Amino acid sequence: IVDEMGLPLFVKPANLGSSVGITKVKEKKDLAQAIEFAFQYDRKILVEEYIAGREIECSVLGNDEPMASLPGELIPQAEFYSYEAKYLDENGAHFCIPAELPLQQTQQIQTMACEVYRALCVDGMARVDFFLRPNGELVVNEINTIPGFTQISMYPKMWEHSGIGFGELLDRLIALALDRDKLKKATRFTR
Repeated sequence: IVDEMGLPLFVKPANLGSSVGITKVKEKKDLAQAIEFAFQYDRKILVEEYIAGREIECSVLGNDEPMASLPGELIPQAEFYSYEAKYLDENGAHFCIPAELPLQQTQQIQTMACEVYRALCVDGMARVDFFLRPNGELVVNEINTIPGFTQISMYPKMWEHSGIGFGELLDRLIALALDRDKLKKATRFTR
């Protein structure tokens, strides 16, 4: 793994969130312990290359025709955005909403976020996370189909900065769920 991916790298459970079970491995001798730790949280794990760059997030809303918010930037104050940084350390990260990006890059992120959303057949809402390398290359990190949804979470904050307040966002999500339910009920499952 180290020969192929280099160091540092990340080991994490495949089906968990909030950075639970994730280890940033900086030395080869720590890889086995990181793998054992990740397997405590899932039967399947991922090993990912470390990508140096800015962490950019984009909220997506919709069913068949999704729309993307203005992107935001997560600026971790530690080595990575760990569980502790997310939930226990009030200074674990800073957020810049909207992210300070040229218009063309903002539009590229919004387009890619919607493409990822459609490719995975997501309905309702999701947050698509990216890395922006120093050379300008945009790398999709992951999609969060159940993003944080408190009034202080990134998902609604990005929509707020895009002109959709929390109450209106809730109304739109309810309408999308009702539309999806109507389509599901109109679908035949037998002859």
